[in-house]
Amino acid sequence: MKGEATSIEFGRRLANLLERSRMTQRDLAAATGLTEAAVSRYVTGAREPRAITVAKIAKALDVSPQELLGTVTNDEVDGAVRLIARNASFLTVEQRAELIAALAKR
Repeated sequence: MKGEATSIEFGRRLANLLERSRMTQRDLAAATGLTEAAVSRYVTGAREPRAITVAKIAKALDVSPQELLGTVTNDEVDGAVRLIARNASFLTVEQRAELIAALAKR
């Protein structure tokens, strides 16, 4: 990652993932061994994490590093949507509603 805009975009994704996982910055710091100040700097875009830190954060948030970095390709998303559509009949009504809500956020 290079540049201020990239750091800010990373921070926005991180903040959204924290909210989605219902974790606080303090929770993330504890789960990753980072300081609360470091997590805050990543969220605000004031600092760029190194690759090992991205991996730790992604693991704590239960997402891929690619999702955290915003590098998931449209092909990957399209493939996931096709897989889900093929198996939609096996989902409960609640699971379908949750899935639709998650897709709508993208």
